[in-house]
Amino acid sequence: SEEEETDGRARPVQVLVVKDDHTFELDEAALSKILLAEEVRDREVVAISVAGAFRKGKSFLMDFMLRYMYSQASDKWLGDPEEPLTGFSWRGGSERETTGIQIWSEVFLVDKPDGSK
Repeated sequence: SEEEETDGRARPVQVLVVKDDHTFELDEAALSKILLAEEVRDREVVAISVAGAFRKGKSFLMDFMLRYMYSQASDKWLGDPEEPLTGFSWRGGSERETTGIQIWSEVFLVDKPDGSK
């Protein structure tokens, strides 16, 4: 399981690890900590997935999605163009940055227009 966040900030959490022998390992404890939290466990869950070839901008796109979710659909969700994107790790170059499956440690709770959660 990943190290506990020490500063209280949300972060990516690795829930599926790609092993050296090309097998996969599910980190059930990490996944359960997020999805079985008191405020989440009885709600419907929607997962948004970004997949594709390595070094093609997936983390960059996910950071834009985070910015939108944190803004709660404000008209100004794009923010200052000089403000750096934060969240999932990304950088220039040709080396792979992320493998496996990561999820965001903070679940965005939304009440739907019909009153369901």
